[in-house]
Amino acid sequence: MRFKITVILLSLLFTFEMEAQTIKSPDNKFNLEVTYPGQSGKKLYLGQYWRGATYAKDSVVLSAAGKGVFTAREKYPEGQYFLYIAPDFRTDMLFGSEQSKMQITINKDNFLKSTVTGNDDTRLLWSYLNKIAENDALRETLEDQLSASDLTPQKRAGIEKEIATEEQIAQTYVNNLIKENKTNWFGTFLKGMTPITLPYADPKNDKEFAENNKYGKVHYFDNINLTDPRLWRTNYLTSYIESYMTQWVNPTPDSLAIAATKLVSRTKENEVCFKEMLSYLINTTTSSDRMGDENIWAKLCEDYVFGKNLAWIDSAQVSGLQYMYEHIKNNRIGMRARNIKLTTIDGKTIETNDIKAEYLILYFYGHDCNHCIEETPRIYNEVYTKYKDKGLQVVAIDIKGSDKKEWDKFVKNNKMTGWINAADPNNISQYWLNYDTSYIPSVFVLDKNKKIVAKKIDSKGLEQFFDYYTK
Repeated sequence: MRFKITVILLSLLFTFEMEAQTIKSPDNKFNLEVTYPGQSGKKLYLGQYWRGATYAKDSVVLSAAGKGVFTAREKYPEGQYFLYIAPDFRTDMLFGSEQSKMQITINKDNFLKSTVTGNDDTRLLWSYLNKIAENDALRETLEDQLSASDLTPQKRAGIEKEIATEEQIAQTYVNNLIKENKTNWFGTFLKGMTPITLPYADPKNDKEFAENNKYGKVHYFDNINLTDPRLWRTNYLTSYIESYMTQWVNPTPDSLAIAATKLVSRTKENEVCFKEMLSYLINTTTSSDRMGDENIWAKLCEDYVFGKNLAWIDSAQVSGLQYMYEHIKNNRIGMRARNIKLTTIDGKTIETNDIKAEYLILYFYGHDCNHCIEETPRIYNEVYTKYKDKGLQVVAIDIKGSDKKEWDKFVKNNKMTGWINAADPNNISQYWLNYDTSYIPSVFVLDKNKKIVAKKIDSKGLEQFFDYYTK
C-alpha cells in the first residue's frame, strides 16, 4: 500500500466563537507571542478545531513590528489549534501541557524556516510537516519522470523502485516519530492520523480484498485512542468516524446501528469522549436524509439515552428524541412490517401481510393532499407499470377514506387500476401506531417476506431503488 500522509488543512467553515481582549498578567497560564514581520495592522486569529469544524477563540491586531500576544488566565484545552490571517495565511499548532511561554516567529519569505519555542508539540509538528513536504516533493519529481515518452522498461522499473524506497523512508520516519513521542501530545496526534497497515498492500484477488476488509473492520481505530478527549479537538477524528461508518461497515441499517453503538461503548471510560461520540452520532443521523440512518440514532437512544438520566441531555431534548422515536420504532428498515387490516374500495377485508408479492408498496396518501395528487400518477406510471411484471404490487391506503365519495373519485381520476385500493374508514387497525404517516404521501417498500427494505421515498427514488434492487 502506498504510504499516504494526512494533510492538515483549515476547514472552510470558520465560526466566530468569541473575539476576546488579551489580559496581560504574570499569573496567566497561557501566553503565546507571535511575530510576523510585514503584517503590521493585520488581525491575527487564534482558532481551534472541534468535531472537525473551526472556531475563532481570540484575535489580536499585529503591531508595527508585526507582533501580537495572546494570553489567558487558564490553559487552553489540549488539542489542535491554528493561526489565521485573512485571506490566505494559516498554520496549525498543537497545544499540550506547555502553554505559558510560547513564542512563534513566522519567516515571511520561507515558512519552513519559521521557529517556535516553549511548545515542543508544535515544534515537532512543524518539523514533521517540513520533512514530509520534502519527501512529497521528491516523490512527485520521480512520478513526473514516469510520464516521459521515451521511458524504457528498465528505467521505469528503476524509478518505481526509487518511489517505493522513498515511501518506505517516509513510513519509517513516521513510525519512529510515534515511538519516540508516545508520551506527548504530538505523538498521540500523529499516531491518530496515521492509517492502519492492511494485510495486503496491493490486493490481487477477492480473497485478499476480503481479508483486508475483515481486518479493517476490527482494527480501523487501532491508532486512535477513543478515550482521549484531545482528539475531538482535531480536524480528523470525525472524518475517520464517517469513513469507518460509510466505507468499512456493512451498509445495512442494522449493521450500521450495531457499529455505532460499539463505537460509543469504546468511549465509556472517559465521560467527555462518551458524551462527544454519542451526541455526534445522534446529531449526524437525526439530521441525515440517508435512508436507514434512523436505525442508528434509534438504537443509540435505546442503549444509551432513554431511561439513563444523562446530565448533559435535558428533559426537552429527551422528549424530542422520544417523539421522533415513537414515529419510527415499529417501522425501521430491516424490521418485519406490522400487519394492517383494511377495507378495499369494493368492500372486501384484506390483511397486508397476507398479500403475496415479490415486492409490496404500502402507499399512504390523502385524496385531498396536493402533493399526493402530483405523486400518485408518477408512482403509477414510472414505477408500478415498469415493475409490475417483476412482482410489484401496491396497496394504496387513503388515510381519509371515511369519505367514500371523494376516495372513489380520486381512484378513478388517477386510474389506479391494478392496485389494491384500501382504507381503514373506522380507524380500527390504528395503523399510525406502526407506520409514520405524519407526512403524506408516505411509502414503505416490503420484500416477499414482508421485511421493510425502503421507506419515505418519492417516485424518482423508488424508480432508482427498483432499478438497483431488481437486478
